[in-house]
Amino acid sequence: MKAAVVLLADYKTQNFARRILFELEQEYQIDFLASLLPAHVSLKQPFSFENMETLENYFDLLATQIAPFKIQLNEIYYAEWSGYGILGVNVNETDTLRKLHVQLNRELSKLFTDTSAPHDGDGYKFHMTIEMGNVKKSNPFRTYYNKIKDKKLNLSFMAEHIALFYYTGEDHLSFINYKVLPLTGRQ
Repeated sequence: MKAAVVLLADYKTQNFARRILFELEQEYQIDFLASLLPAHVSLKQPFSFENMETLENYFDLLATQIAPFKIQLNEIYYAEWSGYGILGVNVNETDTLRKLHVQLNRELSKLFTDTSAPHDGDGYKFHMTIEMGNVKKSNPFRTYYNKIKDKKLNLSFMAEHIALFYYTGEDHLSFINYKVLPLTGRQ
């Protein structure tokens, strides 16, 4: 079993990402994949775990320890990873985001056998994926990205909800938004 821990975007940011997704689909008839989940900023990429009850208990406690905080989105990006083209938005890294990533890696590794995930650690770049897809035959994501004249953004939101995504299979292509909780910690 695999799960990811994320911060959900607000409605304004969700709508921004969905508008781009709509344009992508209208112009290139893409299949939806990452956008089947709500727009979010990942704190911990999909990791293996052995027991949902243990993970849920940890997740429930985590939500009570984090106070809502501001996330700034600064630029649309394009990347490729493992045969997929990815269109997304870069997130300004803050001490809060970095500390949460480090905390999750440390604490989850004490609860489960191997919670390593791609891109973990100091090099992890905070981002919000708009959409991704296989780019073996064509690459609508890069084409769309190249057509954007001004890739800079001035968009932010208050992270007020944390979510637990559940993934089936090794390919990470089947997933659900398993649980959402409000951030109720104090600053």
